[in-house]
Amino acid sequence: MAAPSLIASRRFSNPTRLRLQVLFARAWEGLADTYQSQAADFVRRLRSRLAVDEALDRYFREVGVPAAMTDTVRARALIALADVVEHSPETEIPSAGWNPLRPDQMLDALKRRAQYVEDTNLECRLAASLSDEAVATIHVRMAIETAELLAEECSPDEGIMHYIRTFDLPSIDAQLIFRRALARWAERDPHGLDRVEAVIPMLTVCARPQFDLPGRLRLGIRAIG
Repeated sequence: MAAPSLIASRRFSNPTRLRLQVLFARAWEGLADTYQSQAADFVRRLRSRLAVDEALDRYFREVGVPAAMTDTVRARALIALADVVEHSPETEIPSAGWNPLRPDQMLDALKRRAQYVEDTNLECRLAASLSDEAVATIHVRMAIETAELLAEECSPDEGIMHYIRTFDLPSIDAQLIFRRALARWAERDPHGLDRVEAVIPMLTVCARPQFDLPGRLRLGIRAIG
């Protein structure tokens, strides 16, 4: 995701364009706050397995934080984690202690270490999923607000797509945000097109042609000679 661009807003009127700038600035700030809080939660969740700096680095690898926002999110997260940094214990990975004369101990130690790494990776994925969901919620809300602001300028789906294009979301995230935002919009009007009166075109019925046939036909034989 890139920083919001204002190039796509040039086709709107000046008042609408200014309101869009304010809305996108609010969205950017809301996303920064969400990333910061989720990064802090990520570190707290993994504090028994990873050191603070290592957990923060892992968060930025697991979650697609925009490059323009990385330094801001890291600084805010460290401020929020001040108490954790002060009382952060040394993280110890289970040692692979084994006797070279006991191959069975070596195998058990390697299994324990592999299981520890796998459990840590799972915890990272779970925490990253929570962060992705929180970020998606912000995107959906701001996409709907964009559609509301542009209600007189374009259709709801076009307004939502304008938000997605402005923030240059990845294709998978864009599809997710678009579908969720459109579904939220549809929930506001559950009847949808059912309330639209059907317009039945008027059909011109051609009358059956009338033939003026004589009431009595005269048949006869005419001799030629």
